Amino acid sequence: MNAHTRRGFLQLAVGGATGAALWSSAALTTASWAKGDPLLATTLGEGLCLISGAGANVLAFRGSEGLLLVDGGLASRSTELLRLALKETGTKKLHTLFNTHWHPEQTGANTQAGKDGARIIAHENTRLWLTRKITTEALPAGYGPLPAKSLPNKSFYTKDSLDFGGEQFAYGHLGQAHTDGDLYVYLRNANLLVAGGVVSAAGWPVMDWQTGGWIGGLVGAYDRLLKIANDSTRIVPANGPVLTRKDLQTQRDMYFTIFDRLVKQLVKGQGPDEVVAMKPAKEFEAQWGDSDVFVKASFKSLWGHYAPDA
Repeated sequence: MNAHTRRGFLQLAVGGATGAALWSSAALTTASWAKGDPLLATTLGEGLCLISGAGANVLAFRGSEGLLLVDGGLASRSTELLRLALKETGTKKLHTLFNTHWHPEQTGANTQAGKDGARIIAHENTRLWLTRKITTEALPAGYGPLPAKSLPNKSFYTKDSLDFGGEQFAYGHLGQAHTDGDLYVYLRNANLLVAGGVVSAAGWPVMDWQTGGWIGGLVGAYDRLLKIANDSTRIVPANGPVLTRKDLQTQRDMYFTIFDRLVKQLVKGQGPDEVVAMKPAKEFEAQWGDSDVFVKASFKSLWGHYAPDA
C-alpha cells in the first residue's frame, strides 16, 4: 500500500470485511480519499482504464469473460468502484481480481469478488496474511481476517501468466519489498506495468517491515521492475500519476541512497530516533514530504537483515 499525503500525518478509517480498521501513517491516504471525493477514470487504451480515488490506483480491463481488476480499492468504496469499472469497460461482471499485496486499499473489493465467484489472484504470502488478523505500527486497530470466500483462490510463489481478453498478463513476486507478498502485473501487448505498493508517485511509501517489507528489498524490487520495463512502458504506481521507466530509475537511486545511509548508521550502533534526527532523506523532502515516518520504519526494517558488530 502506498497511500499518502505530501505533507503531514493523516488517519483514515477503512471498512474491512470484518469491521472498521484504522490505517495511519505519514505516508498514507490523501485528503481527497478521506473526504470521499468522486472516483476518476482515465482511459489508457481500448477497454482499459485507470481508476483513482478509491484508496489506491485500480486498473480495469475488459475481456470477453468479464472485468479484470488489478487491486480493488478500499472496502468502503468497493461498490462505487465496481460500478464505475463495469461502466467504463462495458462489462457486466467481475471475473478476475489481482491483489498486489494484503493492504486494505488493495483488498477492499475481495468481499464483492468472493460473492461474485470471481478469481482472486495473489502471492501466497498475501493469501496467508489475509487469513489472520494483522496488526502493525501503521495499522494498530488491525485488519482481517477476511472471510473464506474473500480470500485469494489462486496463489503462486515466483511468477505466472494468463491470457485474458486478448491480452497477455505476466505477473510475478517482487520479493520482500513493501511487504513480503508484493507482485507486479505486466500487460505485454499494452506495454503497461502495474507495480503495486512498491512504487509511489505521490509521497513516501509505507515501509511495512512487520509484514516482511524492508528497504533493501525495496531497492531490489525496483531492479526487477526496471528489467521488465522499457523506455515506452507506462508504469502504474499504487497511487499518483502514471510513470515512465526514467521515473522508476530516479526513485530506485533515491531509495538506494537512503538504504546505504541507514545501513552505515545501523552498524555504528545508532537507534531509530537517532537516525531520524540525522535526516538521511532531507534532500528528497522538497518533492516527497516529511520523511521521518518512512526513515524510521525503513531503519527498523534492517533489523532482520543486518546486525551491528558485537
